[in-house]
Amino acid sequence: MIGYDNWLFTKNESKDNDEIYQMKNSYGAIFDLDGVLLDSESNLTWLYTALEKTLKHLGIESSEENLMKIHSKNVHRLNEMSIELKVKAEDLWEIRNREYIKEKIRAMKNRTIKPFSDVECLYKLKGKYGLSIVSNSPQEIVDFFIDEFKYADLFDCGIGRGKNITDLKKIKPNSHLLEKLKEGIKDEKLIYIGDSENDREFAKNTGMGFMFLSREGVKRKEFDTLNKIVKYLLSLYLQRQKKTTNLK
Repeated sequence: MIGYDNWLFTKNESKDNDEIYQMKNSYGAIFDLDGVLLDSESNLTWLYTALEKTLKHLGIESSEENLMKIHSKNVHRLNEMSIELKVKAEDLWEIRNREYIKEKIRAMKNRTIKPFSDVECLYKLKGKYGLSIVSNSPQEIVDFFIDEFKYADLFDCGIGRGKNITDLKKIKPNSHLLEKLKEGIKDEKLIYIGDSENDREFAKNTGMGFMFLSREGVKRKEFDTLNKIVKYLLSLYLQRQKKTTNLK
């Protein structure tokens, strides 16, 4: 594991200099969306459809090279890619963002992409953790995911990126999305569950605990299902309860 117990308690000193561990008032588990809750990456037909429509609208050939220039992997290089494609970055982003949202929502509606089957196990955490979503996907996608799959009773809040090109500077690992989330939740101690090194960096930058979900197989002794993450979070909850009893 990677030291989750360090996330459990806050170390303080008592008046007689004996160190004790005091728990925060509330705990929150925050989840990435794509690859963690939503299986949007095993079938990327929707994404390539959106990219092809973007290029077609701009009158640009839908070659493999051009598609990769506006792929999600290169969003952080949008200004550079727009120069190579000989279009204004603002125009490229406006069209790409519009087509991305439209095709991803269409794919969720027809169930080409849908939640992973183990998302249901998160209900076991209700009442023990506040549950939220923070994603680099657009806010419209996060909202639609919660509404379409009827998770309003599961997640307290869901935060995604804005639609403007300037919002690209505010996505993970930048702390902006977490700061926005904190406006809507009261949890004091947070842990982030993600599936990339970018997510790990986001957690580190914001002082959150981090749990790595690798659905392609366990790596570095971490987790390959949400069921295992839930089991571990429940064990932490029981440890907190036991510690509280001992401190009384």
